[in-house]
Amino acid sequence: MSSRRWADGQTLYDVVPGLDTLIEITGRYLVLRAYLLARATAEMAAVLIVEQGESTGIVDEGTALLVVRALAESAAATERAIDGSS
Repeated sequence: MSSRRWADGQTLYDVVPGLDTLIEITGRYLVLRAYLLARATAEMAAVLIVEQGESTGIVDEGTALLVVRALAESAAATERAIDGSS
């Protein structure tokens, strides 16, 4: 089922409601160097991904946290580029 959903062109953001917002917030916390808040928000996002495991194919929190970390680091890099900060 999950491979069919991904094949239909849906992204992780499509199958996990609210994930985009949590990733954006986590990225912003990384830019601000508020690492404890970034970690807490990332953990919430990971839980959401695991809760949608049937759709995402990600059923353990460790893997979900790695995915969230990659997405949040990308969001942080984008925000830094937009802001012109390092």
